Amino acid sequence: MKSGQSICHGQFHPAKVGQFTRLIHTGTLLKILEEKNFMDLGKPLNAYLSELDFSDSIDTKSITIKSLLNHTHGTFSTPMTWKTAFLGYKDGNKELIHDLNTDFLFDPSGRYRYSNVGPIVAGIAAEKVTGKTWKVLMEDHIFSPLKMENTSANVSDFAFEDIRPSLTVTKEMGIIEKGFYKSDITMHASGGIISTIDDLSKWLAANINQDNVLLNKDSWGELHTSTATQDKKYFTYQRSGYSLGWDIAEYGNDRILTRFGGLAGISFHISFMPDKKVGVIAFSNDNRAYLLPHLMANYAYNLINEQHADSILKIEKTSFDNSFKSEDDIQYPNDSQMLSANSTNDSIIGTYHNEQNWPDIEIYREKDHYIFNWGILKGKIFRNDGGGYSSNLGVFSRTFQVNKDSLYTGSLIYKR
Repeated sequence: MKSGQSICHGQFHPAKVGQFTRLIHTGTLLKILEEKNFMDLGKPLNAYLSELDFSDSIDTKSITIKSLLNHTHGTFSTPMTWKTAFLGYKDGNKELIHDLNTDFLFDPSGRYRYSNVGPIVAGIAAEKVTGKTWKVLMEDHIFSPLKMENTSANVSDFAFEDIRPSLTVTKEMGIIEKGFYKSDITMHASGGIISTIDDLSKWLAANINQDNVLLNKDSWGELHTSTATQDKKYFTYQRSGYSLGWDIAEYGNDRILTRFGGLAGISFHISFMPDKKVGVIAFSNDNRAYLLPHLMANYAYNLINEQHADSILKIEKTSFDNSFKSEDDIQYPNDSQMLSANSTNDSIIGTYHNEQNWPDIEIYREKDHYIFNWGILKGKIFRNDGGGYSSNLGVFSRTFQVNKDSLYTGSLIYKR
């Protein structure tokens, strides 16, 4: 995209973009709601969600909506993060608020520390104020005005076969896993959008041109300005700040705003150089090539900026080659290690419950093997050489042990 105009045309299959809503929802959507006088980003959390009190151990008056968006709020919750991103949950926002109130960590330093919690809580607050879910608000205030007709925060809006799958691949075994590991419930406000390159280019153009279809110039300026400091290098990008959804960084001698995301084999890159009004969208769905979108984006920037693109590519490709090889060399269980179905192994079959309200785990027999089903995710069960079992659930592998009526996975204990 150059001067706010797309230079790549044609429709592509919808592709899951893991973290795209982090920059749309957390920044743009809530800024739109502020312009429309629904919310004030400077107000404290308790003004919108009094029921979220962290068991009275955190002063929620010190946490502003803005701090939720720029990740300086300091609150973290493992069950909330896992349920919203991977496993699913049954009782809506009520369950998520309960998880935050009862199982959380808190960093009072006020320093930037990325987590999914902030954007998700901001989405819950927006729903409390407007009476509409963040998904409906995204459609009303962003997708529809920008005519993003092939974009949605619901998996059910697409034919499954039209969604580009995630691939887990190795040179020795070929494709290990191929699938799409999201459902409507796990398309959350900190990383759940299905879209096309054409539609995403409309969103990127709105940012580059600071299009008043969505926001006024002052609001765009606030969205593109650092509100929290960081000092971190990722690949070739030296990050110095974070706005309300964009990492503020430098690439070469240019200021660049970036947002990256990933899920299983999918890796996504969206960025733009505001001073030069040029931006790039790129993605890959091969787990070994998670750096490829960034490598491609850099090459495009260097061509457009009339740099020595081929020479720079050769240097940067070294990091890509190393990461690709590292992923390619990962050992995965083969079919000979699959737990065979028989009357002895049937003893692990059952539904297991957790007292801390984590999603149930169900183990059942399917033809000649067994399935480990945790929330919305499932995979074949393999026997580990060192004892116990493992299952590749697409987005991650999980080891576990079963002893009589107890199942142990990580620090979690389940009972049949």
